[in-house]
Amino acid sequence: MSIELDMQDLRAERRALKQKYEDAPTTEIKDTLALYAKWITQRREQLCVEFGRSSGYRSMREEFIAENHIISVFTSALTRTLGMEPQKHSDAFIIVRVYFFQIFQDIMRNGFTMNGERYIFFTASAGQIRTKKCVFIKESLYERHRLTLMCGLTVDDINAHGGCNTNKYLPYLALCGTATDKWEDFDIDRAVVVEDMETAVEGVVDYIDGTTFEVERKRMAVPICHTDGCGMMLPQLTGGKNVMVRLPWIKGLLAVFPFDRFLAKSDPSQSEIRDIYGQTHDVIAENIQIIFTKSQFKMWSYYRDWAAYKEAFKKYGCEAGLCGVEDDYIENASLNYQMLQTLTNLTDEELIQLSKQTAYKLENLATNRATMLKVLGATPGNQNRTPAQDALLLYPELLQDHYYRETLRDMKTALQHNAWSGKLDIYGKYTYVVPDLYAFCEWLFNGERNPAGLLNDGEVFCGLFPGAEKLDCLRSPHLYREHPVRRNVAAKPHLREW
Repeated sequence: MSIELDMQDLRAERRALKQKYEDAPTTEIKDTLALYAKWITQRREQLCVEFGRSSGYRSMREEFIAENHIISVFTSALTRTLGMEPQKHSDAFIIVRVYFFQIFQDIMRNGFTMNGERYIFFTASAGQIRTKKCVFIKESLYERHRLTLMCGLTVDDINAHGGCNTNKYLPYLALCGTATDKWEDFDIDRAVVVEDMETAVEGVVDYIDGTTFEVERKRMAVPICHTDGCGMMLPQLTGGKNVMVRLPWIKGLLAVFPFDRFLAKSDPSQSEIRDIYGQTHDVIAENIQIIFTKSQFKMWSYYRDWAAYKEAFKKYGCEAGLCGVEDDYIENASLNYQMLQTLTNLTDEELIQLSKQTAYKLENLATNRATMLKVLGATPGNQNRTPAQDALLLYPELLQDHYYRETLRDMKTALQHNAWSGKLDIYGKYTYVVPDLYAFCEWLFNGERNPAGLLNDGEVFCGLFPGAEKLDCLRSPHLYREHPVRRNVAAKPHLREW
């Protein structure tokens, strides 16, 4: 049985069937589609049987590679390590979408060849796992750079230390593929990894009994990891901006906090801390500028100590990457339908109030110059303006041009559709949620197991809303009824210092 002929026959019969029944009555189409679906299932089962019989080395058939199979990828530690140049085609790695698991099993175990080169399975990010995709890399490149991509670790090293869950290992390895800019002046010797701060937080919870699965609402203390995925660094490293970072096996948020000033005001003699391996570091003497947390270092247990990681990082030319750097000016955000749906007691009057800004924009989109410029992105706050947007900002009379009038008409239609689907303009900002790092320093340097910190229960500090007394601290994606309304204490001058 020829797999190639079967696939060609399948496509030909599908095209013929579609042509034959284009003008057929509705009932006839439904009956035909039902038969067709059954026939497709049978043919697919036959193909799976054939694919299961054949195994071994496979090769990519170049005649089936089309231009629409070529994808764009952002620059990352992976592309920089492999020497891939921006705006140039490269076959250093290939993203494979899985349709038949029998074929995927073969190429995962044995790889495949293309243009005389062998490609082997490399990794798959969490998103790729969900969409049945994975990355295959040119074997010659992988052998040359694997210790750089894995910061000195090998699969044998990992297995010798008890192994790792596959669905965790693959996304951890895929961190090198995250779109990042290289952190040029990063110094691994100025960094250390410490334990996460975890305390018992008391509150009202829905307690689920592990045996009977009965739900009881009661007040109790729950252990909370406050620094999960968050570390801190001195403000001068990134100009006072919080950033997301990627290193081999390390990911998460680095929030700016002057812990050197905290030590100077608290007790300079308490500058010694212990890393996750139990070794002592003097933050002042060693000029520590970055403090990672254990939750950020995903494969920490496979290294002897922090010095071993640093040694491998420098020996194999690893790099740190920055992404998600905070903008100088943060534009207003929009609400989505999920956040509206969880407001179960929302009245018509409240909905009108929430949609007030959107209604104003729609009413003034064709008459108000400022609104038109804002919708087109021609604003001083837009840090990535195009030449056309610069021209509009310089000469707003261009709004009378036929092209922009048509563009605004289309944008008004799109805004109406967005509003109907729950996407409303509000006075809100997308920004990072950062734990009370003052409390973290009290816990880390002063040894306080239940630090007081700067924020009381129900408080939040957000300088983007200095005059707002209360804030709804939403998150996206909005997975549950998460509308935590908090008191904003940004107006308190003694908190601004930190």
